[in-house]
Amino acid sequence: MIAALRQRWESLLPGRAQLGAELMARWTEPHRHYHDLEHLCDTLAALDLLGPASRSEEIALWFHDAVHTSSPGHDEKLSAALAARELPVAGVEDAEVAEVVRLVLVTIGHRPSPEDAPGARVSDADLAILGAEPTRYRASVQALRSEAAGMDEEMWRASRRAALAAFAATRPLFHTALGNSWWEGPARANLTAEGEDYRRE
Repeated sequence: MIAALRQRWESLLPGRAQLGAELMARWTEPHRHYHDLEHLCDTLAALDLLGPASRSEEIALWFHDAVHTSSPGHDEKLSAALAARELPVAGVEDAEVAEVVRLVLVTIGHRPSPEDAPGARVSDADLAILGAEPTRYRASVQALRSEAAGMDEEMWRASRRAALAAFAATRPLFHTALGNSWWEGPARANLTAEGEDYRRE
């Protein structure tokens, strides 16, 4: 996985291996169980399926959870700020840096505007796990639970119920035609099944 990511980063920003290594170090921090290299690989693979995508979209996924402190919204803002700081040093032009920053911020609410095709692809790639095979989806929820080790079980269930309610109110979950076709139905089924688990408890 690491070798493949290194090669992929080199194809994005040739000669900037140090920045890629620094990003991968962030994605491998010991407190991460869901927001880790596997999630990065999953989002990049999903973007490939939804493409063709721009370099800005791919770089945005490398940065979108680069900062992770279990503070949704705040973490994405810090990740966007990291991109704004590091990419100019790596020789990325200002306009592309601004686009990367914008796309990272799209992942806060996953609600790109209808005309925002890049934002739709990045958002859908980040949420693709929702439409995964049920066993894989449940494993992702358990990984999120591991990241929330500071929560007792009651707090965790309450937080998940709130997240499920937010997803239920978001229509559509996926903003690309392909993402909607592939993942919307399975995602709704996964979210409903998880909600049933909490109602049985």
